[in-house]
Order: sequence, then C-alpha cells, then structure tokens
Amino acid sequence: MRTEKFQDLFDFAKKSKVKAGDGLDEGNFPFFTSSSILKKRINEAQHFDEALIFGTGGSASVHFAGEPFATSTDCIVAITKEEDLNAKFVYYYLFGNIHLLERGFKGAGLKHISKKYIENLDIPILPVETQNKIVSVLDKAASMNEKRQLCFDLIDKALFSYFNEIFGDPVNNPKGWPIKNFEKSVLIMRDGPFGSNLKTDHYTESGIRVIRLQNIGVNVFNDDNKMYISSEHADFLKKHTCLAGDVLVGTLGEPNLRACKFPSKLFESAINKADCIQIRPNDSIAIDSYISFLLNHPGALFFVSNYIKGQTRTRISKGMLSRIDIPIPPIDLQQKFKMIEGKFESLKEKLLDKGFANLNLSLIQKVFNGQLNFNVDFELDALIKEIDLQKKQNDLSKIEGDIAYLQRLIDKLNGQEFKDKDLYDKAKHGVFQMLAAKEVDKKVIQEFDESSKSLKLALK
Repeated sequence: MRTEKFQDLFDFAKKSKVKAGDGLDEGNFPFFTSSSILKKRINEAQHFDEALIFGTGGSASVHFAGEPFATSTDCIVAITKEEDLNAKFVYYYLFGNIHLLERGFKGAGLKHISKKYIENLDIPILPVETQNKIVSVLDKAASMNEKRQLCFDLIDKALFSYFNEIFGDPVNNPKGWPIKNFEKSVLIMRDGPFGSNLKTDHYTESGIRVIRLQNIGVNVFNDDNKMYISSEHADFLKKHTCLAGDVLVGTLGEPNLRACKFPSKLFESAINKADCIQIRPNDSIAIDSYISFLLNHPGALFFVSNYIKGQTRTRISKGMLSRIDIPIPPIDLQQKFKMIEGKFESLKEKLLDKGFANLNLSLIQKVFNGQLNFNVDFELDALIKEIDLQKKQNDLSKIEGDIAYLQRLIDKLNGQEFKDKDLYDKAKHGVFQMLAAKEVDKKVIQEFDESSKSLKLALK
C-alpha cells in the first residue's frame, strides 16, 4: 500500500459565500455546514461532481456527496482529479481516522482547520478494484446505521409531538402556563471555565471527563469525542462539576442553541468546557426533561433571537440565556412527559444493544489498519440474505455477474461452511435456480468428484 498527499489526489473548489443560517429545513439539494450532521437543504446547487466536504470551524467533520449539493462558507470542498481513485474510499479512510483531522484544528478561541493542513494529509492508495470492494462493504455497514438512525429520528419526532400535545407551543403558550425568568427557575446556570483555566494542554489519557461542544447534541449526548483531565485539575475546577440531573447546553455551533441531559449512565461527574452551559434544575419548578426539550424546541430560538451575537460564528452567552422568560407547566405534567421520554429512551437503548452503532467505524478501522482479511464473504452473505425462499426466480445478477462471488458461493456449499441454516437454505435455493437455467445462460454445473465419490458444484 503506497501513500499520496491529499493535494495530489484532489482539487479544491472555490469557497462558498453562503452563510450557514441560509440553510432550509426543506429544499432541492443537500446543504453542508461545519456540522458533522447533515440536516439542512437548499434550493440551488453549487457543485455537481462527487466530492469530500470538510467543516473548517469548531470540531472535525468530513462528508461525502454523490449528488448535486451546496455548502456554507465555513466548508472546504475537494473534488478528485484521479481516474483511478474512488473518492468515497478516501472519505471512509478519513471518517474512520477522524483524529487526523482533529489534529489540524488550531486557535486560541474557536479552533479552525486550514486548507494547507488538509493538503498535506497522507492518504493510503490501493488498486481501484480493491477500493471499490472496500467501499461496497462499508456502504452496507453504513446502510444498517442509517436505518438505525431513521428509527431514532422517528422516536425524536414522536417525543416532540408528545411535548407539543402536553405543553403546547412555548412561544404562543396556548395553555396559559405561568411565565418565569429562566435563571430564577433553576438552581445553577453556569458556563465552563474560560482561558487558561482549561486548555488542551490539560487533557489527559484518563481521569475526569470533560464535556465539550461536540458532545452536546439535540436531546442526545454524543460520546464519540472523549477528553479527560486529571483528578487534581478537576478539583481545582470543582465549581464546574456537572452531575446526574443537570442539563447541558451548547451555545455555539449547529444548531446555535441545543441541549441534552447529563449522561449519568456513562460517567458519574464531569467538567464542562467554555460555551457549554451547565444548568441544575430546581425540581420544584422545572425538571431536566422539560428544560432540555424546551431549549431544543424551535420556539426556543424565538426566545433567544434578540440575544444571539457574533459576526462570523454566532453564539448566545450564559448571560443572554439567563434573561429569557419561559412557561412553567405543573410539575405533574412535566413528570408525565419524563415518563414517556423514559419509555422511548429504552427503545433507543435496545437499538444500540443490537451492536450496529459502531459497526461501520469498526469495519473502517480494521480495513485501514490491516486487521481485516478483506474478501467477498461479507458482501456475498448480504446478497444471499436477499434471496426469497418463496420465489422460484430471484434476481441473482449481482452474484452471477461476479466470478469472485460465484466461486466463493460454490466453495462454501461444497465445503459445508455455512453456520446459519437460513443462509444455507437461501444459498441452496439460489444455486438450484442457477442449475435450472438455460444452457446458454448457465454459470454453475454439477460434476462428479472422484476423490469424494459425490457430486460437487463447479463453474461452467
């Protein structure tokens, strides 16, 4: 495996002048921002080639676009200039080794990555046929994750619907709940330590967890980017200690205001970083589930719209957030919503327990670390699973059209290598269909094997 510099493989497109805030909830084309999550659309495309998109501010992100798309100004777009290069292969390499991009983020305040840094990244190069095979396998793993994410999205929509049904729109307040100042409704509202009190130099391999902007999602704690500080330094910053029952608020990034509950199942305590506000509810007034969902409600942006500041990267400070007034429903209704939320969270946990959450990333790392003996078994099994035992004729073109698949299918059946009975039955069903094909179309035949004195499958 040889390596090439990124700049030798890709050309960089002209920088966009569109602001991240110009993205729409609905539109004709994907609209990429510096966020690691693609949620926005836009009506006019800027690019029509396959491309990689890098977010330049906040935290590391990389996307692959295989359809017309547009980006905000805080993105770098790279288009392949090599015929024997699968751009998605490079995307998977960088996605699976996101630390390579994280190292490029520099700056005293909000960190950024430069085009020059990306240009000098070393990219492993394999024969294009192998690249295509790897992409095919990783696409299948990614598809499983996408289906799981779709389930999560449906759960989130259902919870949002329940929130509106129980409490009504917080802006219009149709149920007439009492209005109270936000800061006076909670016990603690505190930003993380600024400046030299908590720097990258303080991070350690283990210790007390640090909550950063990239960890705070919309009603979800993203546990991918783990950072720690020593117990001694955490004791120095003990007034910033976050605990179970707290709400964590991100005030910078995408979306501009987002919140999640403290993930007590992951760790007991943590220190919040700057721009990550810690809120400790007053449970006699407003509990964590209600506060988190309220801050993630589209109406919350209306509450803070007059307080969002910034020329290039907008934010809302702790002081600004403390000024807003919020509706305060009865505690019994808040508890009812929390109970509903708990049931849906249990469904999410069951989905995560299926083991799909990290499958794509694990496969990527094994492929590029040389730990995966790459072959066609994974792909072949996926194609066999699509065979319907109730159909006399299945579409086997993908198996029949690849000599590697056909030979491996024959070897597995002749060697009785199938461990899964359902998979074995489908494989046999498919082969019987191939054996019954017209002579001119036949790809598989039976031959008498002298050594075993039995019929064996063989390629025609």
